[in-house]
Amino acid sequence: MPTQTLGKRRLSSGSPPPRSSASASSSHGPTTSSGGLKASQEELGLSALVVCNADQEAKLNYVSESMQDILGYTSADLIGKSVYLIFHPDEVPFLRQIHYQALTEERTACVAYFRVLHREGYYVECCCSYYTVYNMSLALYTRAVDGHRTLQQALTAREVIEISPASQGQFSVKRWSPSAPQTSSPEPIRMSTTAIDIDHPWPKPPKPTPRTFYIMDRFTDSSRVMYVSNDVIINGSSLLKQSFYSIIKPSDRPHVRKYIEAAKKSTPIMFDEQRSGGHGYTTFHVLKIPDLPPAGAIWPQGNDESERSMPGQEFILVEGIFTANSDGLTCIISRVSEDYKAPELPKAKEDNTNSKASAMAIENLTG
Repeated sequence: MPTQTLGKRRLSSGSPPPRSSASASSSHGPTTSSGGLKASQEELGLSALVVCNADQEAKLNYVSESMQDILGYTSADLIGKSVYLIFHPDEVPFLRQIHYQALTEERTACVAYFRVLHREGYYVECCCSYYTVYNMSLALYTRAVDGHRTLQQALTAREVIEISPASQGQFSVKRWSPSAPQTSSPEPIRMSTTAIDIDHPWPKPPKPTPRTFYIMDRFTDSSRVMYVSNDVIINGSSLLKQSFYSIIKPSDRPHVRKYIEAAKKSTPIMFDEQRSGGHGYTTFHVLKIPDLPPAGAIWPQGNDESERSMPGQEFILVEGIFTANSDGLTCIISRVSEDYKAPELPKAKEDNTNSKASAMAIENLTG
């Protein structure tokens, strides 16, 4: 198979990446480097966003700058290459299965723990939040840390998957039941991996669920949009470099702002033992025709009445999933019916030793 280059090293897409002496084992917690030093607090606290094609090749087409601090790669190292090149070879079959299921079942807001290759040649255990959004896969990477920070990250996910060398041909899945209130202790499910044919195109859903994601600059008060995945729900391409609030129904903007600020609060820019991110779910209306600010202005100027009177305008109810990373903020929207209710956040059990941490995760996302 053709050889691809990742930074200074050369990797064959058909063979395992080279290992350093530190890559033979995986740690659960602060991962040691090839020099024997623990990951710095900066590395543990940072999180990076990546986007890849929703197909069997999973080629990357967006990588945020924080990836260089977490795993050593620049966007130039990774864009255009398959994300499988940085996964541990022992875990690639599991990850292909997870990716396949995520695409065919259009999963969103799931969390997986697995090993990822650092640019310097050793492996670190990462926590990955991933989402299937129409024809793309969106993923948020951070270094996995034991304890309540891991709980906070996973607690608000819809599914949690852990892969480890001791899995013996299986991987552990913890899935929240969609028909029952979420709890902090879901029942684990054991799933065996099956061979996935990588030589033929994977089947796509006959009619993908209309979904779009927006990547925003978390350091701007107006949530300036940096990336739009598609126009399947609204004409969002015109939103680039404009305020995200331009697509929000004016009367819903205070509600959406609450979730944006909560996502920023729950995901620190640097290491913080008390905050490790999560997912915020809510519903709101978007505008079919964005309310773009006038020339020289930052904020949209319309109100409900002016928008309602605009020819061709439409208020569309969507579910929004909000999450933040160290250098960005993401909102995924899915069109839903008017009687749809966003899923409840998990409730901490009083007898759970991690109940305080669980409650803190919820407060971070809703407070």
